[in-house]
Amino acid sequence: MRFPQHRRITTRRDFGRVRRQGKTYRGHFLLLGVLADPNVADLKVGYITTRRLGNAVTRNRIRRRLRGIFQRLGDKLENGHYLVVIPRGSAARASSEALEKEWKWLIHRSGLYKKEPTP
Repeated sequence: MRFPQHRRITTRRDFGRVRRQGKTYRGHFLLLGVLADPNVADLKVGYITTRRLGNAVTRNRIRRRLRGIFQRLGDKLENGHYLVVIPRGSAARASSEALEKEWKWLIHRSGLYKKEPTP
């Protein structure tokens, strides 16, 4: 299943804007850049995987894992934000469970989880 186009950050300008104007949250395996944008109706995500992570097979495996995590948990996040996820070198050796645990922790720190309605 492909990652939907309307959920992707596709332009270099948007990546740069998130990196410059957004807030960065650092973890052991991931860096998460967050930028609120009221003009965006949906949540948009981009992944930056550099050659420092390893060869193409390694970089693609990391991207697949991160996309899978986002597809499982993306509905629990607030809309109207740009997210840029940058795996660190240690992410290549991390398990999927460890990446998901850190993803949840970074999202919690950024305050992007949807607020549960109180009865």
